[in-house]
Order: sequence, then structure tokens, then C-alpha cells
Amino acid sequence: MATNLQKEFSLANADDLFKTKFLKYYENTYNTANPTMNRVRKDNGFVGKKLEFPVPTSYKGGIGSGSLPETKNATYSDVVILSKKVYATDRVDRETIMASMSSEGAFVKAIAECIKKTVEADTWNHSRILFGNGDGSLGTLKASAAVTDNTGGNYSVIVGEAASTFKEANFEENMFVNFASNTELFEIQSVTPSTRVIVVQRQAGGSYVPAVSNVVYLQGSKDNDPHGLRNILDATAGTLYTVPVGRKWQAFQEDVSTGITTDLMNKVMTRIDRRVGVAPNLITTSFAQYEKILNLMEDDKRYSLATSAPKGYENVKGVLGFSGVQFMSSRG
Repeated sequence: MATNLQKEFSLANADDLFKTKFLKYYENTYNTANPTMNRVRKDNGFVGKKLEFPVPTSYKGGIGSGSLPETKNATYSDVVILSKKVYATDRVDRETIMASMSSEGAFVKAIAECIKKTVEADTWNHSRILFGNGDGSLGTLKASAAVTDNTGGNYSVIVGEAASTFKEANFEENMFVNFASNTELFEIQSVTPSTRVIVVQRQAGGSYVPAVSNVVYLQGSKDNDPHGLRNILDATAGTLYTVPVGRKWQAFQEDVSTGITTDLMNKVMTRIDRRVGVAPNLITTSFAQYEKILNLMEDDKRYSLATSAPKGYENVKGVLGFSGVQFMSSRG
């Protein structure tokens, strides 16, 4: 369904890009990195609507001393994973495709550009899902803050009761959202993290007005997202994937209000090791927490000197650098 908000990639907005010699920075303007998703095991055997396999959820047998003990069978549960579709789309008109096919410019062909930007959006969406709770929610409008009507279907809203309940990574300009259970589309036009103000534009023909305490959803994603990490970590009772979540099968998590320290990292690593028998070999943090880790290294005056200087800096002495922080855990 085409609306006043959904724009196709056409000659009207591509003409200035044809036969343009782009500089080196152009290659670095696509954000498609997701280290955490790269560690997720992909099961290529998942075909159809669901994947089902048995797992043991208890010990089996009898143990004792002095005489033959009684024995008991193990408990097995069938894990049932249902499929959910996740989409990323773009629009491009035929005239633009034909015009760009013979273009010698650095624009590479319009269709290639569209694919790059669609992959970028798809990567962002997978990151959002991974760190979400499966309900498609991006946040909730502040209950005590009135929605500002900017006229013409344009509104300014405040997301989250406080800074701690606002997740900046969930909001990107040019993305479409729904409010509450209403399915009318609103385009995110601007995001101001310091005040948590989001400006949205309603599509033509719509009539819904956002209201306080409305939940904001990515378009069509209400209760349609796959399970995220939050579903797994918060599964303290009941069942998940039809498997009872008991003492031994509950994920370990540590909620803290302070910054990351080596003591905290040691605790998380050893508790996960104790729970599942394998310690993680990658810790993914927010930018703020990563800064705290780097500051911790600075405070402790612990550095790793680069063995060789980067290209172009061979004559510079005392080069310090990192591509990540190596942490010696219980498993190395």
C-alpha cells in the first residue's frame, strides 16, 4: 500500500547521484555489523512452520551405596520453535533501474544501492529483535506528558517515564511505527535522545492521534516478533518453547545499577559456566558500558602495546591501540 510517507527510489531523487565520483568515506556509511547475531547458531534444517526436537531436563538412573538402588527414568521435553517472518523491503521504479544500468558513475547501479540500504535496515531490525522481548514494542509514551499536536498529522511525543526506560537504539528516522493496537502508519521524522522526544508524521488518510501511555510498535510487529534475549533471561517460571523452566534450566542474569567492573564480569562468567558448563567467549555491551571498561583499564594502568604501528604511523613512537578488550576469564 503506497502512502504519502512511503517513497520509492526514482530518478527524482537519484539523478544528482548519477555519474558522481564518491570519495572513500562512502564505503563506510553502511551499518551492517552485528557481532552478537554472528554468534547465533543457524539451523539450516528449519523448514516450514516449526522445528521440534527432544531435550532431557533431568538426571536418569539410581545411585546409592550398600545395595542396588532404585532407578528412575529421565524427563524429556519436546522443544517446539515456531517460525515467524521478518521482512525488509524497498521500492525502486523501472526507469531508474534502466537509467542506472549504463551509468559509469560511482553510484554502482541503483539496485545495488537499494540492496545495501535494505540490508542495513534488516540488520538494525534483527538487532532490535535480539535485544527485545518478542512483543514488538519500542517503548511507551510518558503517562504524564501530553502529546503535542504540530498540525497536519504531525505529533511530538515523549517516550519513557525516565531516561532509564528509553532505548535510543529502538528509534531510527524514516522508520514506520504504530501506536497501541492501531495499525495506521506514522513515520519517525526526528529523535532527540536528551529529551526523549520523537516527532512522527501520520500517513495520508489516517485519523488516529497518539495518546499518553500508548505503546509504540515497529510497523506490524505487535506480538509478531521472534523471541529476544529478554524472553530467555526473564523466563523464571512456567514454560518456554514448551519446556518447563526450572531451577537448572533458568538463564543466569545479573541486574546492576552501576558500571561494569572486573568483579562483575568474573561473576557473570563463572555463574554461566556453572549453569551450562561452558563460559562465554564474547561479551557484548552498550557503548556507555564499553567506555566504562576502557576507563577501568585506564585507571588500572593496564595496556597492551601495539607490536607494529598502523600504516602511515611507522615513525610514531609509543603507539597504543585496541580492536576490542581481551578479558582473562575462568576459561581463558
